[in-house]
Amino acid sequence: MNRYVCLMLVLMTANPSLANTIAFDDGELGYWRVVNDTVMGGRSESRFYLQDGIGVFEGYLSLANSGGFASVRRYASPQFYSDGTVTINVKGDGRKYQLRLSTPALYRGMAYVAEFQTTKNTWQQINFNQSDFTVRYRGRLINGAPALDFANVQRLGILLADKNAGKFKLQIKSVEGFNAI
Repeated sequence: MNRYVCLMLVLMTANPSLANTIAFDDGELGYWRVVNDTVMGGRSESRFYLQDGIGVFEGYLSLANSGGFASVRRYASPQFYSDGTVTINVKGDGRKYQLRLSTPALYRGMAYVAEFQTTKNTWQQINFNQSDFTVRYRGRLINGAPALDFANVQRLGILLADKNAGKFKLQIKSVEGFNAI
């Protein structure tokens, strides 16, 4: 049994009520990675950190040098669970973000994308089902791609690419429907 499956079993045994929830603590922080437009020459900056049990994704979105996106992502558990709904609990800044999911059915760089509008300084519980997602590649809609099956999700992420340069901040209390690794 590999170490990720063992760790997941320990987490599920330790707190079965959180078995399908990504909650933010020091251990969870290590699974998230920031990926910004700097990988393509852009100038956006972001960071992801913990504050009082909340994951905070913040930074500055820049449109300079053909840039314009900032993201944070993590791998999902191989023992994915969903009752047909994925729920995020977020407090935003009034900007529109994307929840992005990746599966082996898509080519590298493509993602299943569902946009969500935040209300400034207000906690929101936002529910998504499989039909809320469309396939995109570098912002363009892809037709004819396989339908999303939550059972095959390998990676999830949050992306900001609203073409509005400036500071941003999204607080994430939890992501429900995905097992912690």
